[in-house]
Amino acid sequence: MSEKPKLPAGGLALAFSGVAVVAAVGAVMISTRSADVKAGPEGAPVASAELAKQPPGSDPTLSIQSAPQTPDTPVPGTAVAPGAVAYTDKNLAFNAALPTPEQVGPIGNVLRKEAEDLLARKKAEAAANFGDNSGSPIPWEFEIEWKVLGRAGDYVSLVGTLYQFEGGAHGLGTTDTRIANGKTGEEMAFPDMLRFGKGFSPAVVIATCEALKKEKRARIQSDTIMDEPIVCAGPNANVRLEDARIALAPSNVAGKFGGLYVYFDPYAVGAYAEGSYEVAIPHEVFIEDLKAPFKALFAGSPLPFEEN
Repeated sequence: MSEKPKLPAGGLALAFSGVAVVAAVGAVMISTRSADVKAGPEGAPVASAELAKQPPGSDPTLSIQSAPQTPDTPVPGTAVAPGAVAYTDKNLAFNAALPTPEQVGPIGNVLRKEAEDLLARKKAEAAANFGDNSGSPIPWEFEIEWKVLGRAGDYVSLVGTLYQFEGGAHGLGTTDTRIANGKTGEEMAFPDMLRFGKGFSPAVVIATCEALKKEKRARIQSDTIMDEPIVCAGPNANVRLEDARIALAPSNVAGKFGGLYVYFDPYAVGAYAEGSYEVAIPHEVFIEDLKAPFKALFAGSPLPFEEN
């Protein structure tokens, strides 16, 4: 989620940790979602919308500019649903679908404040960009969506996506994740749950990399990143979890997390035309690396992405 605003990241551990990794990699579940390029605005929380699809192998620079599909928007400044923030005028269409504090605890207030701050900034930027010229057929568009992936104990896992269009051939999108205490609102990154301090465990790094390689072979018939072979460990490793967004995955066991969802935006591990990648990592890969208080949060297997 190179550092992106509001995106959890940690130091990357690259040493191969042996037998536990080999046993776990075979159980790794993978799934993907093709989407437009994802890259959030500076300082903005990330969140989502339906992205214009481009077929694999196409060149996005050859796209003909056309108006994005703008959803129905309410009277400026009014909410369309509990927790929502929405606004529209001749220059800007903005919609944010947010969970409420009643649903997710204090983190709901944080997400709303971020959406309001983004709206205020984009209103000012759009006004300055368009000025008195009302002749542009394509206003700016921002769509944000946050949803709850799962809950276990006091913790809630959320994923958000942002679609933005500020002119050009196509819109842009990106993904964000949050792990928060539903009672206190305290946020944490996944590495904070591990015994390694701020770093990812070697088992998670290797399992994610091997799952990505498998999906690359299925999608583009080559386990490469920008024509370079994928390397999972050592000084030449080129799959960086700092470039991904990590969420706790829902489980097939009620009231538990089943593992991790790892989201790679376009460009993070491949060309634009490849779209985004998502891989699911079973909790068995890292359960022994968790700090003791967090082990009870996990059981079962991650649900497939299409079930969320």
